[in-house]
Amino acid sequence: MRTENNRAQIYDRSDLSRLLGIVTKNYRIFIVCIILGLIGAFLVNKYSVPVYHISASMLIKEKQLPSQNSNANDYLNSNVLEFNQNFQNELWILKSSPVIEQSIINLGLSIDYCRKEGFQHLDAYQKVPFKVMLLPKHVQPINEWFYITIKDSSHFHLSVDSKLATFRIPDQPRTTYQKEKWTFEQDAKFGEIIETEDMAFVVNLDETGLQYFDTEVEFGFVIWEVSSLTSRLKQQLEFTMIQRDATIVEILLKSPSVFKAQDIINELMAVYSQQNLERKNHNANITIAYIDSQLEEISDSLSETESDLQSFRSSSQLLNVASQAEEISAQYRNLQNQRAELLTRKRYYDYLNEYISNKEINFSELILPSSMGITDELLNNLMAELINLNAQRYSLIQNRQEKNPMVQQLTLRVENIRKVISENVSAARKTSEISIDEMDKRIRKNELEIARLPRNEQLLGGIQRKYRLNDAIYNYLLEKRAEAKISQASSLPDNIVIEPAKMVGTGPILPRQSKNYFFALVLGFAIPYIILLLKTILNDKLVPQDNVAHLTYVPVLGEILHNRRRSENIMEDIPTSNIAESYRALRTNIEFNFKGIPHKSILVTSSVAGEGKTFSALNLAMSYAQLNRKTILINVDLRKDTRYFSKNGKSSIGLCNYLIRTATMEEIICRSSNTNLDYILSGQLPPYPLETIAQGNFPDLINRLKDIYDCIILDATPLAQVKDAYLYISDVDVVMVVARYNYTLKRVFAMVMAELKQKGIKNTFVVLNDNRSNQDLYGYGSGSGSNKKNRFKLLSLFRSKNPVN
Repeated sequence: MRTENNRAQIYDRSDLSRLLGIVTKNYRIFIVCIILGLIGAFLVNKYSVPVYHISASMLIKEKQLPSQNSNANDYLNSNVLEFNQNFQNELWILKSSPVIEQSIINLGLSIDYCRKEGFQHLDAYQKVPFKVMLLPKHVQPINEWFYITIKDSSHFHLSVDSKLATFRIPDQPRTTYQKEKWTFEQDAKFGEIIETEDMAFVVNLDETGLQYFDTEVEFGFVIWEVSSLTSRLKQQLEFTMIQRDATIVEILLKSPSVFKAQDIINELMAVYSQQNLERKNHNANITIAYIDSQLEEISDSLSETESDLQSFRSSSQLLNVASQAEEISAQYRNLQNQRAELLTRKRYYDYLNEYISNKEINFSELILPSSMGITDELLNNLMAELINLNAQRYSLIQNRQEKNPMVQQLTLRVENIRKVISENVSAARKTSEISIDEMDKRIRKNELEIARLPRNEQLLGGIQRKYRLNDAIYNYLLEKRAEAKISQASSLPDNIVIEPAKMVGTGPILPRQSKNYFFALVLGFAIPYIILLLKTILNDKLVPQDNVAHLTYVPVLGEILHNRRRSENIMEDIPTSNIAESYRALRTNIEFNFKGIPHKSILVTSSVAGEGKTFSALNLAMSYAQLNRKTILINVDLRKDTRYFSKNGKSSIGLCNYLIRTATMEEIICRSSNTNLDYILSGQLPPYPLETIAQGNFPDLINRLKDIYDCIILDATPLAQVKDAYLYISDVDVVMVVARYNYTLKRVFAMVMAELKQKGIKNTFVVLNDNRSNQDLYGYGSGSGSNKKNRFKLLSLFRSKNPVN
């Protein structure tokens, strides 16, 4: 028997054949899924809105600050002043929300337009014959599509339908109110105000878009929030470095509108350039503003002094002074000019000391000393460092990076530099005060010499000195203002547009038709395959793809095909069917394996009820009877009253009566329609079947029946549910365990077979029932039509000529 077991394992299907069997068995499902997938891909390719790839590139120049001298390193750590306007910082500014938001505002993208074609909303950027203008400070329906149908050059129809509409003043975070199932419909004129409590706007005809004027096309527009539109566009934009060691950034955007994407990218680069230039001109702008405020004060004083000088000359009729007075006055003017420069410097230090002492102020408004003509290289470098560090810190905070460790580091560095600047400014103020005091002493000495001049000359000299002092300060400020203006005009942004925005390739990147068909083909095959494979793996029931050798040592004696007919007695009712051939093949295998046993007793059992043991026992018995072998079928299941032949009436006596000795063997044997087949029913069901079989002389009945019959088929109880069959299983010649595909639980079947092995039951075989995958396995020579009819006639003739009494 071990040889037969090995042979069975050899012919078991491999794992590869099991996987292929999933496809061959369910090929109709795969065909349907692939067709549905291809149809879906076709619909996607046909109705998807084309998406284009737009690209631009820009060079961002890195700016190196002036090198620091050794004195700066004495006050600060070396890491503080080692700062570069590096590429990563500028890239972060380029893709920051303020830059993107300003680009959206400049292009007016808060109102989006579309052209409706069927179920599609095609982007109609700059391709609509009208423009929508919102009334300021009025609530509007946010993110709701309005649809416009143009009737003529003056009239149009407006409609909107929303399940839940949100109303608020655009770009204000607070929601005013919401309405469910909000609808609006109205016929209106171009140029007139459409105003309700929920909205207010004007639809004007656009002369630049009259080429798109069409009364048969339905247009639409929607009011977006700039903040949400900024967030969405920020996610869509891609910024990549072209090379690792280069400072060139490539800006990419995927959009259904080529012109819209080009304008967005070009405007984004323009806004970044403008803001970069404004940052570079920041020092010049605040310097000019400071000088203008000082000029305004000096101008009033100069005008007043000039008026006093003219009035005094007119009243005193003095045109010139003596040469001595002129010489003293010249010296006095020189001292006053020097004092004016010192006063200007002290004013700046006072302003700087007051400004730098406030920690809450944004230091971007600081005026550098070099802008005021103060040649203090250390202070100038410190303030430039402070401004740049503060700008970097503010940029991170503005982009919601407050928790970034870099922010804390920059804050510490800003505070350190602020303290150092404060100390330097205090020292410079003291130095300026000392210089001013010294200058005042020299001026007072000069004034004593002037006091010796005649009274009129003294008065004239005093007025002239005051006038010249104001004039010197005024001219000095004008000179510095001119220098700041020149610096402002000569500034260039630190970026260069290398390639303006343009479409990549010659057509849309989406939908990708060939890839969609390929993925549809793959998914149409993979999805059902995965589902069926998981179903097979998770299925705990026996299936045709299973290797039975993995569940039991017992060889497979045969496979019974699926019974599509309602008949239970297949061998008699449909003798030429494939399932009847499978029972003949089973009978042949039994005869081949047990040639040495002339009178066989075959026990037919299963793991649980419903696996087809009674069906198999009946048809196996009928197949032996058709072989002109005297056969008897015994229902050994005393728990169930089974009727093998429905036309026969109920029998009041059976095996139970024999076991309790209330009937003889001859009395319990019944005759069937086939002269070679007899059967014994269970009879009256006893209250204790197990005890009835154990106390009865069942082995004696088997021995007596072997003297009469060539084959004895015993229809036993299921082994996993009750243990009745174990009382007589060792008295039979062959034990045939029936397992049913898609019904028998693997673990129960394996448990039963392991128990048979443990009990030492020999001559045990497995019969696999209800095989649906090999319906034509036994179809050779048993075709339809005349072949079946001729075969049935020959079978009937064979039976009539060979009767068995």
